[in-house]
Amino acid sequence: MSRCASHARARPKPRTESGGLRLAQPARGYRYSLDPFLLADFCVPRRGERILDLGAGVGVIGLLLASRNPTVRVTGVELHPERARFAAVNARANALEHRCVFIRGDLRQAPRFLPPEHFHRVVANPPFRRAGSGAASPDEERAGARHELTFTLADLAATAAALLRFGGSVCAIHLAERLPEIFCSFAASGLTPKQLRLVTPYAESMPRLCLVSAVKGGRPGLSILPQLVLHEPGGRCRREGAAPLQDHAAGETV
Repeated sequence: MSRCASHARARPKPRTESGGLRLAQPARGYRYSLDPFLLADFCVPRRGERILDLGAGVGVIGLLLASRNPTVRVTGVELHPERARFAAVNARANALEHRCVFIRGDLRQAPRFLPPEHFHRVVANPPFRRAGSGAASPDEERAGARHELTFTLADLAATAAALLRFGGSVCAIHLAERLPEIFCSFAASGLTPKQLRLVTPYAESMPRLCLVSAVKGGRPGLSILPQLVLHEPGGRCRREGAAPLQDHAAGETV
């Protein structure tokens, strides 16, 4: 585990003067890492946006965006009941429940219980691995968080497209090696990739992750942002790699 990631899972600390978030999660099963912080830092919502977090987990991405942008409203959809419960707990703990609502449900069915073409932005930190690829965790919850057991990239793109307004954006973090699939899935649902940022552990390493944004009905044209390098030689977290964690005050387990 990287030092940046271990910071994201730190034991509880007092709330900071800057208003850092308190984020609780179950003691067992899937544990959030640095990825949702990177995605929240990548997204730049406009004033008053309605944001949809697909596969919200314990609410990290949505709560970060709401805490940094006091005019946005967040709706999160999470299939796993315990994670959905913790997302609601975290919203209340950070006094964000009036702007962050979390629904327990299957994101593939979200167009049936959420208004169509309603959201300005969709965010997602989906499972990275295809079903059947690599060794699956014996823990059902961890397996579902790491492998596409309940939804695929195509499902994510189709749901995002159905619920986004024309001109709305989807922002996602995923494995860099799956970029061709990501772009194909987005294109098949009418989502045009507009921004890409690769993420690498060290300057000399191959990129491991990618941050991607796409626009519903957007014109062709991809902006490739400077690569994000997380660590200095020797493992120390670079300032740029630690910046997404600035609003994180506690990583409590319950």
